[in-house]
Amino acid sequence: MNAELVKMEVYPQVYHADTYSEIVLVNETMALPIYVSFQQAESILHGLQGKRFHRPLTHDLFMQVLNSLGASIKKVVIDELVEGVFMARLYVEHEKEGGVSETVIDARPSDCIALAVREGCDIFVSRRVLDEAGKSREELGIEHF
Repeated sequence: MNAELVKMEVYPQVYHADTYSEIVLVNETMALPIYVSFQQAESILHGLQGKRFHRPLTHDLFMQVLNSLGASIKKVVIDELVEGVFMARLYVEHEKEGGVSETVIDARPSDCIALAVREGCDIFVSRRVLDEAGKSREELGIEHF
């Protein structure tokens, strides 16, 4: 993919409604609201806050499996918007045949973001998606970050 990518960060506040939650990716000027389930929003917040539980949650377990196999997440990219649904890719680096290889995995943006905040890797959004679905930070009332 040769699309221009824009680096974003997770705004550390989640907005909850009756049937969904909203997380927001931000950069200096833009914001991208993404609607997720309450459970996904909580998992993202737990990852941002570095919360650990007695037993691993699903995203923590996934990270443990990757790390035990010598793999790591290098970046996540939200690269498409199809009929109002965001599409994302998880870029995983791992050893293969004596070298390093990269595998790209199709995943839900909420899972990608939950894993990215645990791994500490970059989150990117394609310029095309940001132009189509992004809003100004002022529009969402996000002044400081």
